[in-house]
Amino acid sequence: MRYGFLAAGLLAASVSLVTTAQAASTGAPHIGVVDLQAVIGGSQRGQAANAILQETVKKLQDEVNDRKQKLLVLKQQLDKADSKTSGYDKLQKSYEDGQNDLQQYVLMGRQDIGQRQQELVQPIEQELGQVLSQYAKEHHYDIIFSKNAAGAVFASGKYDITKSVIAAMDADWAKQQKQQKAGSKSSPPGGKGGGKG
Repeated sequence: MRYGFLAAGLLAASVSLVTTAQAASTGAPHIGVVDLQAVIGGSQRGQAANAILQETVKKLQDEVNDRKQKLLVLKQQLDKADSKTSGYDKLQKSYEDGQNDLQQYVLMGRQDIGQRQQELVQPIEQELGQVLSQYAKEHHYDIIFSKNAAGAVFASGKYDITKSVIAAMDADWAKQQKQQKAGSKSSPPGGKGGGKG
């Protein structure tokens, strides 16, 4: 799953950068580099979102395969018949309609997957912004660059804080999952439980 929606703007908007006064007191700015795509993909939240998305993709693919199989049966019937055979025109129309329906279904499915991906990733992006802001404060970073953004053409590995940011993203994951499970158990049968996590 590709997480290409995050750019330097997320960092600029979300990470509180310490003033140059602190940089002066330490002698040099404290700089970090983070791979935002790796954080989202490697975090528990990102992996859970990816699992949901893959399930959606599999359902779509299964339906596409089923429709293709039905079209194949129609095509075989069409190949055995000729234009003089009774019901040939109806069979040909069914096949052409099936092809058009399949193309439309695939197109709509791709749009649905894109929308679902955005729904799943948007809250993770928002949380990542908060985590980065807190992380920068707690670890006294003056600047954090995105490894994927055009702004950093090179970054030494010694500045890479990606793994630490993933750990920060996952810090409350178990607690959050426990609360979600507890919330869904306390819901009345048939009701919507747990709310948005």
